[in-house]
Amino acid sequence: MLTRLSLTFLSSLVGIVLVVVFFVTSSDSGSLVLDAIAAGGKVNAPIPQRVFWVTFGRLGAIALLLGGGLAGLQAMAVSTGFPSPVVLLGACYAIRRGLLNEPR
Repeated sequence: MLTRLSLTFLSSLVGIVLVVVFFVTSSDSGSLVLDAIAAGGKVNAPIPQRVFWVTFGRLGAIALLLGGGLAGLQAMAVSTGFPSPVVLLGACYAIRRGLLNEPR
């Protein structure tokens, strides 16, 4: 896809750097959220605990890549994201029911 652009090498390099920055940032924010949840809501949790969550996340991704390749990693992402719409529909129902039962 990037071969159609001028300066193919430079545009490929920029694309790879952007993808790496995206994945590192997403992984870091996910680890930070897991760390905050595990610390009971503390923002400044102990550093070894944060290192544990970062290492655990990386090892899980490496295991999925080695075990099933990219297809395994994609299947895991789809299967973990599947319950989200069900939870959101339940939350919408609960909000609607709560608003309808609230006295005016």
